[in-house]
Amino acid sequence: MRRLPFDQNPVKGGQQPQHILVGGYWRPVEHIVDHWRETGRWWAEESPRDFFLVETTRGAFVVSRNRAGWRIDKVID
Repeated sequence: MRRLPFDQNPVKGGQQPQHILVGGYWRPVEHIVDHWRETGRWWAEESPRDFFLVETTRGAFVVSRNRAGWRIDKVID
């Protein structure tokens, strides 16, 4: 898995993702397919992270959020 290069936060939303930056345009999240939480490596003081499998008109993505903010973890093609 590789990190995607973004100059800004690629996901907008509060408790759930609402828009994802895809191809330079903000795409609305059409459907949240799944949601789960991973506790992180507590011994390394990582905070828990909430993961969402979402669909947009441009594809499916796994995005996640912790107290530091949102990120895109995987693009599903």
